Amino acid sequence: MSTEMPKFEAVTDYLSWDHDRLDALLGDTSRLVDENQLDRAAPIYAEFHAGLLRHIRLEEEVLFPVFDERAGMEGPTLVMRQEHVFIKKALEMMKDGLAARDAKQFKTGHEALFRVLPDHNVKEEHILYPTTDRVLPPQERSELTRRLMAF
Repeated sequence: MSTEMPKFEAVTDYLSWDHDRLDALLGDTSRLVDENQLDRAAPIYAEFHAGLLRHIRLEEEVLFPVFDERAGMEGPTLVMRQEHVFIKKALEMMKDGLAARDAKQFKTGHEALFRVLPDHNVKEEHILYPTTDRVLPPQERSELTRRLMAF
């Protein structure tokens, strides 16, 4: 099985793929926590945690400034940034729970994450990312996608 990342030409395709990748890691982590296999869950969670923080950084540092400038509106990214703060707090609670071998604390953090993450991802995948793809000419869209992938 190839571990090579697919090639993407659109922001929506790449960032939605990254959401799916992260969701799978979180699903694996949660299943292992439910099975009380915290030692096996920890490295998978670490990959998820680092990946989601990277995803948030690339949105805030690369994507959002382009969206704000080219789409001509800052409202959506202000909401996304506020939700990112909540997501980061939930991530820390989950991380601390695993570090303390406290499945209950992990699950509390997971529940907090799921109060915001599904709707957050839908807004990104159905509004923010497609709008960015629409307002950029094809060459700029491809260049932005490559920048995001290389981040």
